[in-house]
Amino acid sequence: MRKIYSTTRYSGALLFCFFLSLGAIAQAVIKGTVSNANGQTLSGASVVVQEGKKGTTTDINGFYTLSVSPGRQTLVISYVGYGTQTLAFTASSGTSVTQNIQMKEAGDLTEVTVTGSRAVGRTRIETAVPVDVIPLASVINDLGQVDLNQILNFIAPSFQSSRQTVADGTDHVDPAQLRGLGTDQVLVLINGKRRHQSALVNVNGTVNRGQVGTDLSAIPPTAIERVEILRDGAAAQYGSDAIAGVINIILKKKTGLLEAGSSYGAYVTKYPKNYARNRLAGKTSDDDVKMTDGNSFQASLGYGFAIGKGYLTLTGEYIKRINTNRTGTFTGAVFPNVNGVNRDDSILSAKGLTRNDFDIRAGNSAMKGGTVFYNFGIPVGQNGEFYAFGGYGKKKGEAAGFFRYPSGYPGNATIYAANARDLYPNGFLPLIKSDILDFSTAVGYRTKFSGWNFDISNTYGINTFDFGVENSVNYTQFINSANKQTSFDAGGLKFWQNTTNADFSKKFDVAQGLNFAAGLEYRVDAFGIKSGEEGSYKNYDVNSRASGGAQVFPGFLNTIGNDKTRNAKAIYTDLELDVTKAFLVTGALRFENYSDFGSTLNYKVSTRYKLSDNFNVRASVSSGFRAPSMQQRFFAKTNTLFVSQGGNLVPVQAGTFTNDSKPAQILGIPKLQEETSQSYSIGLTAKPVPALEVTVDAYQIDIKNRIILTNNFNGGTDANLKAQLDAVGASTANFFTNAIDTRARGLEAVVSYTKKFTGTHSLRTTLAMTFIDNEVKNGADGKPNIKASPALINSGQLANYFNREDESRVEVATPKNKINLTFNYKYSKWGAMLRFVKFGTAVYLDPSINPANPGAFPINAFTGQRETLDQEFDGKVVTDLSLSYQVTKAVSATIGANNLFDVYQDIQKHSSNQSSGRFIYSRRVQQMGFNGAYYFGRLNFSLNTKK
Repeated sequence: MRKIYSTTRYSGALLFCFFLSLGAIAQAVIKGTVSNANGQTLSGASVVVQEGKKGTTTDINGFYTLSVSPGRQTLVISYVGYGTQTLAFTASSGTSVTQNIQMKEAGDLTEVTVTGSRAVGRTRIETAVPVDVIPLASVINDLGQVDLNQILNFIAPSFQSSRQTVADGTDHVDPAQLRGLGTDQVLVLINGKRRHQSALVNVNGTVNRGQVGTDLSAIPPTAIERVEILRDGAAAQYGSDAIAGVINIILKKKTGLLEAGSSYGAYVTKYPKNYARNRLAGKTSDDDVKMTDGNSFQASLGYGFAIGKGYLTLTGEYIKRINTNRTGTFTGAVFPNVNGVNRDDSILSAKGLTRNDFDIRAGNSAMKGGTVFYNFGIPVGQNGEFYAFGGYGKKKGEAAGFFRYPSGYPGNATIYAANARDLYPNGFLPLIKSDILDFSTAVGYRTKFSGWNFDISNTYGINTFDFGVENSVNYTQFINSANKQTSFDAGGLKFWQNTTNADFSKKFDVAQGLNFAAGLEYRVDAFGIKSGEEGSYKNYDVNSRASGGAQVFPGFLNTIGNDKTRNAKAIYTDLELDVTKAFLVTGALRFENYSDFGSTLNYKVSTRYKLSDNFNVRASVSSGFRAPSMQQRFFAKTNTLFVSQGGNLVPVQAGTFTNDSKPAQILGIPKLQEETSQSYSIGLTAKPVPALEVTVDAYQIDIKNRIILTNNFNGGTDANLKAQLDAVGASTANFFTNAIDTRARGLEAVVSYTKKFTGTHSLRTTLAMTFIDNEVKNGADGKPNIKASPALINSGQLANYFNREDESRVEVATPKNKINLTFNYKYSKWGAMLRFVKFGTAVYLDPSINPANPGAFPINAFTGQRETLDQEFDGKVVTDLSLSYQVTKAVSATIGANNLFDVYQDIQKHSSNQSSGRFIYSRRVQQMGFNGAYYFGRLNFSLNTKK
């Protein structure tokens, strides 16, 4: 028995070795490099054997190698920014096959994306959550818009951004939203790294009041390869702010490509400037005034340098635009009454003036500036890469406030009015000058070791926003009649952020593939205030009723001391498992601790299931949060606000106080805490025919403790509060506070179809839609459930906490739906782009009226009837058209029009909303703006210098 056992064991070992050797002989090896059309190798490209789902990624030199079974095989190669390719080949036992792959750029929205995943990139119909991929580098030449905000506003339906007017600093930085949520509830990344926010906090009466956003106009579109918009909560993956979604901007890194371009355009339009004046005169028709303004010039230059096997792309851009103005003719009193009688017409005639010489500016601000961006990467060793990217930009803007008419000069003390008349006998239009600096840089090192991917990086960014005031006055300086200052340094704001990340990941052969990722993050946020010169903010005569500080924008007085900082530490993990070829499950968990408000733990689970090769269902559930911004915690200033009182705009000196200030303590305003969210989504994706893609997604986002900027509290009967306000020259006070809970629901759909005809014809059609229903959650009484302290409730000023207009900003002040239909046609050297964008209805709700008491509605001077100030603005369709021609292989030219048919928003119907005829169009509710038709021309040069 012993001998038999020994022989059997020996025979079994031989048999095992025999079959093992057969297996070794049976294997074949396929290897090669993956590169782009310029010959630049692509590190990190995914190479997968379709039959067995066995795969790898290319190393730092773009090289891959795989062991495969003999026979007919198909490789699937994908890389971010390029179309997925398949390659069929036959492998023989024991042989080595070399297959070099050249990737082609994707030309539509079907590109591979990595946003929302730390695994291998997937096409947008294969992702577990909705992601739009906008190939900006290939479509920018068809567009008339020149800054990123406006480009995305007309391409991505879930994205909304409108330029504001007569809104102080907000005239210079366009607020942007995703899914109708706050501008600070969307996270912006560049090359996957967190982007810093603007120093500016929106404190005026516009959409996104009280919020802080990222200045997308500081990023030159000509430096961007593509933009990925993740339309799903992602705080468990990326941290604070990613409640509505994530915008990931991928910079260009092609080498040997010289690109230059310039564009010029202007608004050529007509509008009923004399609408109010005509209605008051009993006329029902309007004599439209023709306007040409808003002239814009843009120029850019970029080149990609090959540095060994690495790259360095540099892009510079310059933009200059002139302001637009769609103000109406002022119908109020220009000069003081004489013996109780208004004699404006005779005075104007004697001075050789008309009412049009007293216009405000209702339109885009003027702006000029330049930016330089870079993107750098170079191999280090066999598998490592050192990378860096960032940019520097500086721009200067000019916007205006309300015209100061001689009839409105402070008359309680003769010295004020007399000196003002000496300086400005016909009134004055005060100007706000901005000087904005933006700098960012990221450096990092990524490598592979024993199957693990490592990435260590540090990202720093700073934004400064300095204010100047010109053509103005500080009335109280007239107490010293020798001092007649008209220009002021009003100080400014600063925000900087530093983020350090350590990420690692590995793919395991579990099921059809498991990707495990984890990482650490340490971030420092800082905010500071720079005082203006004394004359910009000081009230030199506190016994007078004249407001102190520079008219239009009283300067900053730093009351918070040195820069305020906080730190946040995070640890996170991310799993992505292909359970089967059809079933994908992902999960993420993130723990984060903030030095100012404590800790938060957030999760995300998502899944995608393939019903067939061409149909998928997907769903996700996640929690999220947004930390109070440093600006919301520490911003403190006195502003001149024009607030609605009975339909009239009245100037008020409003002080914004921090939550640890004495006025906040008197009213029981609590310390700021984080906003929290719970998100759900479900969707369907399909590719029923090869050229047609369809995605449909529904979502719900519940947000608790949303931060708002309250309205203005006065001293009332509280002598202590009144004394605190008097000390800073303010008549009212407002605060940032966690006040409301909201729910956002929506449906989003994208349909794209590409048809290639015989010859050189091609047509790409894209239909994208979003439908939004946002609401403030109500209490048992059916009214908004406002979170207020007992002290505030007992103050009798609860209506100043959160009013109807504030509610409308959350729910209806921006379009409730947006539909985009785009046709891109190419024929030989010709190209055409035709786009229709429908901006849905929007609604203004006035805070000063009670809808249940129409008898108290103000009289509409246009009709003579008592009418509500509320108004619903009908949806509008804007048509864009451009034609392009490839003059030579390197030169192309484009001409076109945005808003070809000169469509405007609805006119404000009530005379009180027009503020004595000045605001024909609403500045509180904006759909696509009110500038009219814009005509442009663009010339582009692109030369591949590689031989």
